[in-house]
Amino acid sequence: MSQSGAVSALAIRHQLPHRLRLHCSTEISAAQLELIGNQLELIHPGAQVRATAHRRGVVISHHPHEVICPALAADLLQAALNAQQLHGPAVPPTPLELWLGETRQGSIKVLMALAVAGWVLPILPGTPFFLMAWWLGWRPETSEEAQLEPAALQPST
Repeated sequence: MSQSGAVSALAIRHQLPHRLRLHCSTEISAAQLELIGNQLELIHPGAQVRATAHRRGVVISHHPHEVICPALAADLLQAALNAQQLHGPAVPPTPLELWLGETRQGSIKVLMALAVAGWVLPILPGTPFFLMAWWLGWRPETSEEAQLEPAALQPST
């Protein structure tokens, strides 16, 4: 049974000893494709799985000297299609993602300072700096957003 509750029909479209193409009547999600790849990697190390036919099929390939069992591959695909969709906690950001976020925030502050200086000083144009800060994600705070923040986070007067 798939996400919609319908039974998924599997059909072998193409078969070679080292390559197998299966077609499914329902769309295969990225999580299901990853589950198929992980399970197949345990049985056949080095096997590659990719989606085909607008995510309605998979191609499983391996080294030419290895044989892939079609019944086993079909069982793995059927089990992945029948598996419950699990939602765990969000993956924590990597150090690179943290650094990029901090860099972006720093760039926004510098660009906004240059934009304000550009509106004050006649030689320095402010609009390009303001537009670059907007493109990086800066948005002005409205009074409603400031009122929605907890009192502990608001600056004391």
